Amino acid sequence: MKKKIFIITGEASGDKLASEIVSYFDKKKYNILAVGSEKLKNKNIKLLFNSSLIAFMGIKDVLVNFFYIIKKINFTVNSISIFKPNVIFSIDAPDFSFRIEKKIKKKFPNIKIVHLVAPTIWAWRESRVKSFRKFIDHMLLLFPFEVPIFNKWKIKNTFVGHPFFENKIIYKKFSLPNKKKLITLCPGSRIGEIKVFMPIFTKLMNDINMKFNNNYMFHFPVPKNRVQLIKSYLPNKFDFLLSDDEDKKNFYIKNSILSVAKSGTISLDICKNKCPLITIYKTSIINYFLIKPLVKVKYGNIINIAANKEIIPELIQNDCSVEKIFSLVCNFIENNKIRKKNVKEYSEILNTFKKANSNKIISDIVKSYC
Repeated sequence: MKKKIFIITGEASGDKLASEIVSYFDKKKYNILAVGSEKLKNKNIKLLFNSSLIAFMGIKDVLVNFFYIIKKINFTVNSISIFKPNVIFSIDAPDFSFRIEKKIKKKFPNIKIVHLVAPTIWAWRESRVKSFRKFIDHMLLLFPFEVPIFNKWKIKNTFVGHPFFENKIIYKKFSLPNKKKLITLCPGSRIGEIKVFMPIFTKLMNDINMKFNNNYMFHFPVPKNRVQLIKSYLPNKFDFLLSDDEDKKNFYIKNSILSVAKSGTISLDICKNKCPLITIYKTSIINYFLIKPLVKVKYGNIINIAANKEIIPELIQNDCSVEKIFSLVCNFIENNKIRKKNVKEYSEILNTFKKANSNKIISDIVKSYC
């Protein structure tokens, strides 16, 4: 009889991680059902529903969609109850997955729960651990500095390394429509993020064109289901490229002189492609003032947190203005030494995140609970 695994992802980054890990599960031995997105679907994994339906940004969006989210949580719990998996394997998205897993553990204590991408208890609300350690059987950690923190709370854990860095990128060549230099702009994949950052990027593009005589083309890496939304913000006067698959995204990032990206997993994609990076982040005033008093770390980018200094420039909330971003962008464009130093320093920190065969290590741990 096949062993059963239920996978929960909440965002595009989790879906991407899961799609690599499931390659290590023999379809003849394992029956897999998931809350996921396009990349899991492309691996012929049956989806309960698309995880993009529950990808909301910030406390405000969650409150507005509260009853919808509760409905999805209850639907998932009921579906898991019917499916009766040996193990639930969740990736990131703790606000969604932990609510499900807490309910399941009460109903079915024998179902094991393995979670990849630990909640950032080292950044804010460390006391959260008291709740989720009651139902998480094994926490899989991406960063070595997390190990002593979870050991302190006596949660079974393993540093598995970050799977994003397991394989070298094999670049396919794509034609560029003109000889202009590329700048990559990353507004995120959630609708809320796009609504916040695309107006900022549109004004930034205009300022760059004005100063540098239209010498730059702009690249936006976006999921397929966000292409039309991104395009709706871009006037015809701009030269731009959209990449909705991994090969194009990596090629265009690699060939960009600079990237400006919303804080998140995309930063690691950019770093893997050795592109100079500026990090930005902005949320609603309500979200910011609710979260700010709880945050314990100085930085938003994981590279800076690991280094305990600002290697990658950050412009957060009030500093995330077109004027300040434009000033930094000009410094990067006009000074090759700044760009080289940026890449050299963050690459040294990235090496501490790597571990050979991360995806296999993760899959073996999940299998051990079946």
